[in-house]
Amino acid sequence: MTASCFSTPLPVAHGLRRPRLRARGLVLPAVIAMVLGAALLAPEQPRAQAEICERHNGAAACRIW
Repeated sequence: MTASCFSTPLPVAHGLRRPRLRARGLVLPAVIAMVLGAALLAPEQPRAQAEICERHNGAAACRIW
């Protein structure tokens, strides 16, 4: 019976839509941010990647580096 003490929700008008954000203006900055993030987070030096591999696995598993 606690639901009866709440007021009823306001009626929703049909046909009213929220304005859409311009996705085209966000695509280029999002792509640039992802590329820069990947460049900063993933090291390109094989020695750095080998050290990360050896921290989590044995030396035999990391010989591909």
